[in-house]
Amino acid sequence: MPPPRPPLLERHGRRMARGRWIVIPLFLVLLVGAVVLSGRLGEVTTSEQSMPGSEGARGIALVEEHFSDGRETSDVQPVFRHPTLTVDDPGYRAAVTAALGRAAALVPGTRVVSYFDTGSRDMVGQDGHMTFATLSYPLGEQEAMDLVPAIRDAIGTPPGFSPTLVGGDAAMSHDIEPGVEDSLARAEMIVLPVALLILLVFFGSAVSALLPLLMAGVAITFAMAGTYVAGQGMEIADLVTNVITLVGVALGVDYSLLVVSRFRDEIRGGADRVTATGRTVATAGRAVLLSGVTVAIGLAVLVALPVPFMRSLGVGGMLVPVAAVLCALTILPATLAALGPRVDSLRVYSRRWRLREAAVWGPIARAVTGRAIPVAAVVLVGLLALAGQSGGMSIHQDQLADSPGLESTQAGLLVRDELGGTFNPNVYVIDTGRPGGAYDPATISSLAGVADGLRAEAGVVSGVTWPTTTDPAAFRAAAGQGLVDASGRFALMQVAPHGDEMSPSARALNALMSDRKEDVAAIVPGGEVLLTGAPAVTNEFTDALYGPFPWLVAGVLVLTLVALMRAFRSWLIPLMAVVLSGVSLLATYGLLYLVFQRGFGGGILGVDHDVRGIALWVPVMLFAFLFGISMDYQVFLVERMRELRDDGAANIDAVRGGLAGTGRVVGTAAMIMIVAFGGFIAGSDVGMKEFGFGLAAAVAVDALLVRCLIVPALMRLAGERNWTMPHGLARVVRVRPRPAARTIGGLR
Repeated sequence: MPPPRPPLLERHGRRMARGRWIVIPLFLVLLVGAVVLSGRLGEVTTSEQSMPGSEGARGIALVEEHFSDGRETSDVQPVFRHPTLTVDDPGYRAAVTAALGRAAALVPGTRVVSYFDTGSRDMVGQDGHMTFATLSYPLGEQEAMDLVPAIRDAIGTPPGFSPTLVGGDAAMSHDIEPGVEDSLARAEMIVLPVALLILLVFFGSAVSALLPLLMAGVAITFAMAGTYVAGQGMEIADLVTNVITLVGVALGVDYSLLVVSRFRDEIRGGADRVTATGRTVATAGRAVLLSGVTVAIGLAVLVALPVPFMRSLGVGGMLVPVAAVLCALTILPATLAALGPRVDSLRVYSRRWRLREAAVWGPIARAVTGRAIPVAAVVLVGLLALAGQSGGMSIHQDQLADSPGLESTQAGLLVRDELGGTFNPNVYVIDTGRPGGAYDPATISSLAGVADGLRAEAGVVSGVTWPTTTDPAAFRAAAGQGLVDASGRFALMQVAPHGDEMSPSARALNALMSDRKEDVAAIVPGGEVLLTGAPAVTNEFTDALYGPFPWLVAGVLVLTLVALMRAFRSWLIPLMAVVLSGVSLLATYGLLYLVFQRGFGGGILGVDHDVRGIALWVPVMLFAFLFGISMDYQVFLVERMRELRDDGAANIDAVRGGLAGTGRVVGTAAMIMIVAFGGFIAGSDVGMKEFGFGLAAAVAVDALLVRCLIVPALMRLAGERNWTMPHGLARVVRVRPRPAARTIGGLR
C-alpha cells in the first residue's frame, strides 16, 4: 500500500525548496517592479477627507463653483486685538482692512468676510476690541497649508495692536501636521532597531534575525505597489504609507519569526533542507495562511465603510497580510532552503547561552493549566472591569484643548473666550434659483428674519454672519463682499455654535439648522438650500463612520468564526477566540478612557490637560487592526496545539505543548509590536498618542493576558470539547465533522 500523500502545503514547501534557484531570481525581478511602483505611491495620495455625494459635500461644491470660479477653497482666519481702540475707530478699521488686503492679494480671487464688510457684530468681541475675519483662498488644502507662513507675514501685526493670531482650517492643518509627521517618524525610527535587537536576542544569530526584517521590507514594498495600482481607480489617503509600514513590520516580522523558528527546529532535528522546508510550510505556513485570512477579514471593516479616506486605509492595510503571506510561503521558504543549516550563522552569543526550548514557557504552561480556574477567573474579572469602563469613552475630541501651544489653536481659543463661539460655522448655501434673487427685497427681509431667529437661540448659536440691514442698497453693499456671489443668485448664511465642530453645541446646532432648513427653502421657491460647514460635515462623517460600524463588526465576527471553524474543525475554540477578542478590545477602550479622559497616568504620556474625547478615527482603526492581530496570536497558539492533538496527544498535553512551544514566539512578536506602536506616544499630537497607546496596550493585553493565560486555561477546562465539531454545524461550514472523544466529560 503506497504511503499517504503529503498535505498540499507540505508539497508546496518542498517545491519551493527544490526550485529555490528559480524562485529567488524570479522573485527578485518582481521585487524590482514593486520598488518602482511603490516609489510612485505619493502621486496618487491625498490628504482630503471628502464625503462625495453628501449634502455637505454638495454645498461645498456649490460654494466653490459660484464663489471661487469652480476652484477648491480653504479658509484662514486672523484675529485682531487692540488694547484701547475698538472696531468702530477709523484707525482700527484702516489697519485691519489693509492687513486683510495684503493677505488677499497673495492669491487672486480670495474672498474676504469681515465685520467691516458685513456689519455683523457677531464677528466682534464683547468689549469691541477684538474681531476676526475669514479669508477664503481658491486653493486646495495642501496649497493653502504651504501658503500659511506667507499669509502670516502679509497680515503681520498692525502698529499698536496686540500680536495677530492666524487660525482657521488651513492654519490648523499647517500647525498640526508637523506633530503628526513627528509621531509617525518616531514610530518608524524606533521600530527597526528595536525589532532587530529583540530578534538578535531571540535567535542568537544575525542571519536568522535579519530574515524577518528583510521579509517585512519586501511585504511593505509589495503592499505599497499594490496600493499604487489601486490608486488608479480610487482616492488614497496620504497616511496609507505609514499604516502599511507599521502593519507591514508587525505582520512581516510575526510571520517570518514563526516560519524561521520552525525551520531551525526542523534542521536541528536532523531533517534535510527540503524535508525541513516542507514540514515548516505545512505547519508554520498553515498558521501564517490562516492568520493572513483573519487579519484581512478584520481590515475589511475599513474597506466596507462609506468613507473614501478610511476605505483607502483599509485597502492598503489588507494588502499587507496578502503580501506578508505571499512572502512567507514563497521567497522565505526558498531562502531558508538555500541557507539550510547556515540559517543559524553569524552567532551573536554562544549556543551554550541559548535557553532550552520551553525553559520559560514550559513552567508557565504547567502553572496556567494546573490552576486553570483561578487564572481564568482573575484575569477575566480584571479585563471585564476594564471593559466596563469603555462605556464612558467619548469620540468627541477637542482639538483646541489638545494642541494649546499652536498659534492656530490660540486664535480659536481667543474667539471662543471672546465670542463664546468658534471659527468654523455651519453654512446655509441658499440657491434662490435666479440671478439677482438674493437681492430681492422680500427675500432680503425673509432671510433677515431667519438670521434673527437663529440669533435668538442663544443657548445653541453664538453668532450669525449675515447683514443686519434690510435696506436693499445697504444689503447689496454688505453682502456683496463675500456672502452673495457675483450673479446675485447664491447666498451664504454662516451660523456658529458655542464650541468646536465636535462639541455638544455643534451637534445641537446641526439639529436646529436641519429642522429649520425647510423654512429657509420656503423663502426661495424654485431654489434649493443646503446645509454645510465644518460642524455639518463632521456630523456627516461621524454618521457615515459609526452608522454601519456595528453591522460591519458583526459581519467580521461571523466571517472570522466561520474561517476558524473550518481551520480547526472545532466550534468552541473559534467562539472563544472571537468573544475574547471582543473583551480585549473593550478593555483597550476602557484603558483609553481611564488614561486620556480621566487622566490616570496621562501625565506620563505627555498629556497634561483634560481630554474631552478620543479622536474620531481611533476606535474604528483600533478595531480594524487589533482584531486581526489578536487573531494572529490565537492562530499561532492553537495551530500548534491542533498539530499536537492530531498527532495523538491528550488535550492537556496539547494545550501545554502548544503554549510552551509557541509562547516565546508570541511574546517576542508582541514585544516588537508594543515598542513599534509605542513610538506614536512619543510624538506631540494627542490623537496619535491615543492611537499608539491603544495599539500598544491592546497587544500587551491580548497577547500576554488573553492568548497566553485565559485561552490555555479555558481550553484546559473545556477538555475534549475543544476538538469537536457536531455534524449539523460541520455541514454548514463545509468541513468534516469531528466526533466527541470518550473523555468529553473530563478535563483531559
